[in-house]
Amino acid sequence: MENKVFDPVCGMTPNVETARAKGLVATFGGKEFYFCSPRCKARFESEPLAFLGRDPVCGMTPNKFLARAKGNVLNWHGEDIFFCCEKCKAKFAAEPEKYLASRPAPLPKDVRKLGGGKAVYVCPMCPEVREDHPGPCPSCGMALEPLEPSAAPEDDDEYRDMRRKFFVALLFTIPVFALAMLGMGRFAWIEAILTLPVVFWAGAFVFVRGWRGAANGHANMFTLIGLGVAVSFAASLVSLFFPGAIPAAYRGPHGAPVYFEASAIIVTLVLMGQILELKARRKTGEALRALLDLTPKTVCRLTDDGTEEVALSAVRVGDRLRVRPGEAIPTDGIVIEGASAVNEAMMTGESLPVAKAPGEAVIGGTLNGDGVFTMRAEAVGADTKLA
Repeated sequence: MENKVFDPVCGMTPNVETARAKGLVATFGGKEFYFCSPRCKARFESEPLAFLGRDPVCGMTPNKFLARAKGNVLNWHGEDIFFCCEKCKAKFAAEPEKYLASRPAPLPKDVRKLGGGKAVYVCPMCPEVREDHPGPCPSCGMALEPLEPSAAPEDDDEYRDMRRKFFVALLFTIPVFALAMLGMGRFAWIEAILTLPVVFWAGAFVFVRGWRGAANGHANMFTLIGLGVAVSFAASLVSLFFPGAIPAAYRGPHGAPVYFEASAIIVTLVLMGQILELKARRKTGEALRALLDLTPKTVCRLTDDGTEEVALSAVRVGDRLRVRPGEAIPTDGIVIEGASAVNEAMMTGESLPVAKAPGEAVIGGTLNGDGVFTMRAEAVGADTKLA
């Protein structure tokens, strides 16, 4: 087993000398990887990190198949962690928290740049915003989302952050609400102390997004929410520190009224709404990524010298592509030679295959039947109907 090399894509064990002779070798991260076929090599070169692990001890990228074959893998709370050698595995097993705390930042996934362009990030609230990197919206502060779900690695940091803030806010809001119901003003000092972390830690994002929106002339819902929370909290502080400033007609049996529970509840409800929204967006993103994954990673392109297997991202408008039986059609185009029946259910919902002859259009991601045909690419990447 020690002398075997594993194809990182399919897990086969190619012969090293044969792979070298056929040019089925690729280098990544200073290491050589061997492949059983040109197709596996092309898939690896298009997105290498999809087939490699990350050793938390030494930071290297081991072949997942080889690591499994040698037993250099541990399951840590549901996550498979791969190691380059037994020594790294033993070190991790002895002190896992040490290496997870100082775990090297994961290498960025190979971003699939549809059509050869950069990943574009947009704001859900400010559609005119276009950035080439993730981060907060310059207008309202909301986290930017990838315009093409498959063009950026999945990232749920914002969801985890909002969920953590929600549960902390809920922990403080429940006693604040209970105290307010027991008697307004009687426990005002306790309410004020409990409300502070809710408003100024858990709800800080509300004020940031609201202020950015207002400052840029694009007031949004966070501007209104932040104003409401700030006014209720400030009014409560005035009643608490300067009760004499409140007219006697507005005072109750326990003194000047306070509204700390209103501030805390508003922030908690907003956080709950953010969690539901982010969860829905994440599920939608997963569904869209699964849909876009219907397109093949590599395609057969016709050239003057014959055929070549290339990554989908290398396809350009005007390229002639060969579509074989049972394959997914790589991109939108026109049939120029051959004929077949294509299953377009994923796009139209129609279960019966549609006959395709020269001159007819085909849609990327749909499934070819038993025929073989040649097509000319008419749209690629973000310009396809599927994208």
